[in-house]
This record gives sequence, C-alpha cells and structure tokens, in this order.
Amino acid sequence: MHFILRKLLIFIIGFCLVACEPIRPTLNSNSSSAIEGQVMEQLGNAMPMIGKSPSLGRPLVSKVYIYPPLNLDQLEHQNGSYCTKIRLAPLATTLTDSAGHYRMPLQPGKYTVLVGYDQGYFIPYFSGINGVAHFVIEAQKNTNLDIIVNQKASY
Repeated sequence: MHFILRKLLIFIIGFCLVACEPIRPTLNSNSSSAIEGQVMEQLGNAMPMIGKSPSLGRPLVSKVYIYPPLNLDQLEHQNGSYCTKIRLAPLATTLTDSAGHYRMPLQPGKYTVLVGYDQGYFIPYFSGINGVAHFVIEAQKNTNLDIIVNQKASY
C-alpha cells in the first residue's frame, strides 16, 4: 500500500509541475531539428550482476536545460557530475513527462544539456578536457540523447 501511495504522489507532483510550469519558448519553435530523449534515475546499488539485466532506473520528472556550449569554468561548486550554479542563463528549458521523455526544437548549432536535480544540476557527461555535455543539432535532423542520472547510485 505504501508503494502505491508513493507512486501516486510522484505522479501527482510530476503532473502539477508540468501543468503549472510555463515552458519557455525555444530558440525556434518552427524548426524541424530537435533534441529528444528520456531521463532516467538510478538509485542505490547499480552494479551489474551475472544473470540479471542491467537496469536503466526509473523515469525522472525534471527540467532539462539547454545552454550555449559550457566549459568547467562556468560551473560553480562542481563536484563530479553535479554543480549548484551555472554562470550563464539557459537558452531554453523544458520538463520531462511522467515517463521521463523530453523534446525540444532547436536551431542547428552546438549546445550543452543539463538536468535539474537535487536543487542543482546533473552533468550527464563531459566533452573533452574542459567541455560540459556538448551536443550538436544538425539541420532537419533530430538528436536523440537519453540521460541516466546516477548521482545517487553506487557501483
């Protein structure tokens, strides 16, 4: 019973976030290029086990932030894949749905993607020596990017 109530509460909170939060306009809402994917969260022991399929985690209802290409100097209080502040304003944001899916139309170019997490930002990967989660949008193409938030997972 407690498990069902917890899932219902998460669904209600996620629905309220989606219904109450205005989505900021993207760089070009008429663009046929976009980034899309699913955000999942892994918690606890995520160590692969023999005979058991690896778990991608559970869908995460969160904000996805798009920035111009960031480097490490533009992050504040960065610790591993987490930071508390970005020194630039985001170009666009969107919310994931209850299944963790997101889609954001963007003009062709190079960007950084971050996920709002635990009163800060989760960095899904690093690009080169100093880059932070860079991705490229090409004209007339969608970029698929699934993100696994493993900040609270152990391996």
